[in-house]
Amino acid sequence: MRADRIVEVLLAAVAAVVFALALAASTTWPTAAVIAGGIVVGVLAGVVGRAVSVGRSALPARLAVGVAVGLVLGELAAVVVFSGSIDAELASQASPRTELAAASLQQARQARAGLDDAVARAEQRRDDALVVARCEVNPAADCPQSRITGLPGTGPGARTADDFLGAADRALDTAIAERDSRAAGLDAEMAVREQALAQARDAALTGGLGARWQGMNAYTLGHPGPLVLRALIAAFFVLLTILPLLMKRWQGATTLEAESAADTAIAVKRAEVRAQVDQLWAEQELASARMAIEAQNAIDAERQRRRVAEALAPAEATEPAPPALPVAAGRDSEASKELEPHRGGGVPLIPDVTRAAVRFIRPFVPPIVAGAIDTATKPIRQVFEETEEFHFTMRRTHRVTVESEGGEHPQQVTTEREWVDLSRPRIESRRGVVLDGSDEQRQIGERAADDSPRQLPPA
Repeated sequence: MRADRIVEVLLAAVAAVVFALALAASTTWPTAAVIAGGIVVGVLAGVVGRAVSVGRSALPARLAVGVAVGLVLGELAAVVVFSGSIDAELASQASPRTELAAASLQQARQARAGLDDAVARAEQRRDDALVVARCEVNPAADCPQSRITGLPGTGPGARTADDFLGAADRALDTAIAERDSRAAGLDAEMAVREQALAQARDAALTGGLGARWQGMNAYTLGHPGPLVLRALIAAFFVLLTILPLLMKRWQGATTLEAESAADTAIAVKRAEVRAQVDQLWAEQELASARMAIEAQNAIDAERQRRRVAEALAPAEATEPAPPALPVAAGRDSEASKELEPHRGGGVPLIPDVTRAAVRFIRPFVPPIVAGAIDTATKPIRQVFEETEEFHFTMRRTHRVTVESEGGEHPQQVTTEREWVDLSRPRIESRRGVVLDGSDEQRQIGERAADDSPRQLPPA
């Protein structure tokens, strides 16, 4: 058993004993009830001590509870320690009936003691007279010389001594007779008065723990020594109550507390991770929404551009179309070849052949064999899907230049088209066509054979 558990058990035992003693001194309960009450209080004190030492609440709150329980137990212990002084204080503060009963009892006791004293004095006088009478008849060295004549025999001194002895005997008989006649009544009166006094005191002393605590306050406040002792008792029980908590603080955190702290840290970390995951999902959804909005905007812009192009299409249709270049024609033929779908031959696949064989064999074999053959001939098909996405932006520029000159030279119309890929390094593609009535075709970037400067036509 650990040290803190030992202290908790000790606290419970001490609390049970103290409460039982205080309850027995302040009430008239039977012994069984007093013991049961002490056990209950002891168990409660042990539970409170355990809660103070291993509770999960704040440390100041646990310390406050421990100090309060310790003060209560200290006050109960002080009531038990100052029990005699409390009884005297309560007796002095009792009602007039209690004081009257005490005075009557004291008088009865004095009367009874007076009878006994009278008999004792009569016996002493008779003994002294007997000694004198004997010494008068026969003097000796140990006889009181001041009280005898010293003449032996039956003289006048001897007769006087005999008279004193007879008077002493008669006085003793009278005292004994008076004592015998009055003793019984005085004894009965003393018993009655003692019972009345006991009842009065019990009524005053058994007023409960509150009355005894008030009596203790009156006694300790009037005497500095008992007040200091009371404070020391309270401090001892306070220390005994919070000692398990102090020991656990000195020994450090226990395994249970460490596991609890670890579980708490894990739970906090998991909550943080969930929060971060939720934040990432929210950011991903926001980014997806932005991309969708941008794509929709791009689609709307493209649709608007097409509407504008369709609106301007009749004006562009009046322009002569440039003749197709040979290279472009070759490329169109190649593109048409590439776009032509490939059609395989008529060779049947293996599953078709096996399926036909099974149809012929099925009537001649059991169903299970036919099913096994059919199952064995079923191929395993796996489908792999690969998706590629290309995001690019292109700009188309169409420029028409018309040159007019006087004379016989015809008009020259130059058409230039330009495609620019904005998402990659700039690549320009130009096509130039001159409509001058000749069949000569030029490559991109070439000039005419006649590179001389142009001249005006003849007049």
